Amino acid sequence: MNILLLSAGRRTSLLKAFRDAAIETGNEIIAADIDPLAPALYLADKTAFLTQNTNPAYVEQLWGIIKAHNIGLVVPAIDTELPVLAHIAPDLESNGCKALVSSEQVINACGDKWLTFKVLSSQGISVPMSWLPGSIDHASIPDNLVVKPRNGSASQHVHKVHKDMLDTALKFVPDPIIQEELHGPEITIDALLDFDGQPVHYVPRRRLKTIGGESMEGVTIADGELRPWILNILALLGRAGGRGPMTLQAFLTDSGPVLTEVNPRFGGGFPLAYAAGGLYPQWIVQTLTGGVVPPLEIGNYKAGLYMTRYYVEHFTEEPLWPL
Repeated sequence: MNILLLSAGRRTSLLKAFRDAAIETGNEIIAADIDPLAPALYLADKTAFLTQNTNPAYVEQLWGIIKAHNIGLVVPAIDTELPVLAHIAPDLESNGCKALVSSEQVINACGDKWLTFKVLSSQGISVPMSWLPGSIDHASIPDNLVVKPRNGSASQHVHKVHKDMLDTALKFVPDPIIQEELHGPEITIDALLDFDGQPVHYVPRRRLKTIGGESMEGVTIADGELRPWILNILALLGRAGGRGPMTLQAFLTDSGPVLTEVNPRFGGGFPLAYAAGGLYPQWIVQTLTGGVVPPLEIGNYKAGLYMTRYYVEHFTEEPLWPL
């Protein structure tokens, strides 16, 4: 059961983790990207060119890679490929290939921050107060706000503004949503649901430093009073069709944790969760290949583990394909 990592990019640690899991079962990992200099490509067993997922040829190319390399597991890495992969997941499975992706219902709800707000708030989950342009009473909204795209990622086009500057900020944000500004430590929870939607494991961490929305420095934290809150959210996602990796983002406010985003994929800071005991790639591969997954205990991970990251260069005189 060979493994295909989509949009491999700079996800070198994630690729290494899946490569280790593949080696244990006598298989290979194939990395796909449009960029011939994507660093993760140079650490894979084999590579494949794959156009952008907005290209009409994307699905046909993906099928070609799956058949050519006998792929048994497809692992997405970025938000924009999730809807495409969720849509074709049943066809992939009928052909012996598992896509590590949640249901279209979950993907759509998580991909639209307004829909995320409506769904989670209707289930009693604390989320930021949110508004759409044209539905705002300036007299009643908080003084400090955050304006961001409804379907944005990687912290692009995110602006913190005073409400007096809201109308100006809205001109610079595509398809915006307005939310209250939250205060308190920002945390991320890397979690795993099994293929029946049951919580398997999670690792919460504080985001100490981010660049371009990606965690560069962080530390794992004890779950303490967070455990019931985390399990409640994971159970909700599982019932809705959540499968595989989940990345939850929240603020620890004075009134308790407030969930800001759910990304149904591996987060950029997942290597910290992996180092702390969240061996999700191995457990996923063991499950799919009939191996034995060791008994797991919710909350069993190393708290107080810090991560700091840096760039490592790779040099080549021959890119994998023309630039």
